[in-house]
Amino acid sequence: MSTGTSPRTPLRLLIGLGLVAVLAGCVQNVRAIDVSVAAAYQPATVFFVTDRNDTGHTNLNKRFGHQRAEVRYGLSRVAIPKGYPKAHEAPFLHWNLALKRNPDKNIALLDIELLDDARFFAQLNKQLLASPTQDALVFIHGYNVTFERATRISAKLAYDLDLAGPAINYSWPSAARVARYAVDEANLSWSTPHLKSLLHRLFAETDVQRLYLIAHSMGTQALTAALIDDLDGHPEHRARIGGIVLAAPDMDAEVFRRDIAPQLTAHRLPVTLYVSSKDLALTASRTLHGHPRAGQADAAIVVVDGIDTVDASNAEAELFGHEYFSQGAQTIADISQWLRFAVPPAQRQGLRAVSHPNGTYWRMIEPDPNALKGLAVQ
Repeated sequence: MSTGTSPRTPLRLLIGLGLVAVLAGCVQNVRAIDVSVAAAYQPATVFFVTDRNDTGHTNLNKRFGHQRAEVRYGLSRVAIPKGYPKAHEAPFLHWNLALKRNPDKNIALLDIELLDDARFFAQLNKQLLASPTQDALVFIHGYNVTFERATRISAKLAYDLDLAGPAINYSWPSAARVARYAVDEANLSWSTPHLKSLLHRLFAETDVQRLYLIAHSMGTQALTAALIDDLDGHPEHRARIGGIVLAAPDMDAEVFRRDIAPQLTAHRLPVTLYVSSKDLALTASRTLHGHPRAGQADAAIVVVDGIDTVDASNAEAELFGHEYFSQGAQTIADISQWLRFAVPPAQRQGLRAVSHPNGTYWRMIEPDPNALKGLAVQ
């Protein structure tokens, strides 16, 4: 635990994790959506690549499980309620634990279509060529996440950031259980070569010109490993990477600083690290591993030349302070200013510079709800 951490933090953490453990079972029993009922929503398409097992379940929320399997490709159709506000912070229970999602009120998974890899890349490229900037977004989720939830996060990110090109959900076989952290780590390591293959094929088989990569929590381990491996063999791919977001990275801070960051900066990659001192999930991971995590903003904050570190401790966040990258309007607005408009941190609204022995990092100021309105969709 970091110096100055309240002695009540472990109790808060245990209570919070206990709550998730009790309620997480609800996620596994989300009821199927009756798409025959008229609802006010706009359809969105999310491409997916997954090495989860296909259960064949008719309830789409249970279609892909947590076992390792061959890589599958396809399309997800997602409902975005009409008038859904940009950069909307959905209540924790509604977003994570609702037993049924209404397409006219909630972002919801409506349909899944499997494709062979040739059709997948052909359809993906068709959508790329139809977009004015030929950009694409790949999202890699973290620990304790179902396929269905990863799909909704991917759809929300694409909607909030208002990117013109396709969104791709890379979903590895997370057990989606609080107590299966070690299983998730092992499955993510097993899945990393499949993510590398996807990245390579996106560069080799599509006309993507600006690839945006957003990884969250444990998923940052796979993204950094896969990307470095690909670029070591194909440095020409670097020119087509528009931006990399490492959100709340659940990896050893010192290992990231010593081993991973130098490899990222050697390729001159545009990387932003989002960290927080209020992230209870990473507090738990730090306790489990015995060392600070790269996504924590305390005395061990990671500041590396060539990588922008943004301290999002003051940003809005859900109950556990871990999903501020997709559930906090201020963080979404900051990501949008960077990815969409290439605004450097020194010129972005809502950030102030903080001096550190290793350089400068950026801290989000206390949010002003009125100032944030519409910022993410300028």
